[in-house]
Amino acid sequence: MKKVLALAAVVVMLAACAAPASYMGFALVSETSEPTLVTASTGTKTGKACAKNFLGIYATGDMSVEAAKKAGNIRTVATVDREVKHMVIIGEVCTVVTGN
Repeated sequence: MKKVLALAAVVVMLAACAAPASYMGFALVSETSEPTLVTASTGTKTGKACAKNFLGIYATGDMSVEAAKKAGNIRTVATVDREVKHMVIIGEVCTVVTGN
């Protein structure tokens, strides 16, 4: 029983390591969308690029603006937003670009 409690404590502590930074602060489960850059122009195309984090131990993905531009076939950027999802041990951050 002590081993199960110790394992549960470790999982809870490591859960904070998988939480991406957000204006909302830490929560066990969260899903937010945050504005990053807005210009005067508007866009008709959308591109999205994501990265994931597992327990703060392993992170993978390309969430750069360039990757999002490529995914949406965008040449001129109008807005850049960030979507943050976190579920206890898995975190995901996506860059969402709109433009033409």
